[in-house]
Amino acid sequence: MIEEFFKLTPAGQVKYLKTDEFANLEREKRVSFLKEIAASEGISSKCLASALKILRELKFRERAFYKRFLDHPDSSVTMACKKALSDRENTNGFGFFPMRELVKKQNNEKKLETVKLIVSETGHAGEELLLSFLAEDNLRVREVVVRELSGRAQLDESILLAQLGHSVWYTRAAIIEVLGNRRSVLLFDKIDELMADPNVEVRLQLLSALAKLDRERAREYILKLTQDPHMRVSKEARKALATI
Repeated sequence: MIEEFFKLTPAGQVKYLKTDEFANLEREKRVSFLKEIAASEGISSKCLASALKILRELKFRERAFYKRFLDHPDSSVTMACKKALSDRENTNGFGFFPMRELVKKQNNEKKLETVKLIVSETGHAGEELLLSFLAEDNLRVREVVVRELSGRAQLDESILLAQLGHSVWYTRAAIIEVLGNRRSVLLFDKIDELMADPNVEVRLQLLSALAKLDRERAREYILKLTQDPHMRVSKEARKALATI
């Protein structure tokens, strides 16, 4: 079986690990098979990461095994290891603090790659963890998280709203963008505070969000923003007002 597996292309190997044929094998046979291919020298990074992920899902908890791959050059492999070790330590999902610390120590490109992996592997990653990434001074990271939170079918929007009062300006702008994309009426609960936000970019983002909400309700606030002391805000508000 293992010989036939290595005759497949790297993409074919990953595909096989997701088949019913493999899933229907006894657990011990799958664990043994995955450990064997993980230890093979010619295995691709993508296949190795998949093997480690499946081992974790099979509740394989041998710490020494996972630690062997922690220094792997591919972040998808190290992420799979860290998640398995995090599960072993009884944390939820990726583990808020381990993953937050991991991202903080990485350079900007690695941060982006790590956040994308977290989002892709855990469609249900906690809002608290994702919100913490909105505090990253990295536009591309924030864009990934905004896109993820904006499109979630289920999301406790009140958690986002609660962060507005004690976040840096670009985090506030990102939260407003998410709520605007979601057409959330909760924005009106903080509207007076947001209209007076000292940061221009935040007020511009609020204007963009208001344009996506109920026109009649948003109109009075957009009208007020036409009198904003900053020329960019007042100009954009006049444009928005002309469209509603």
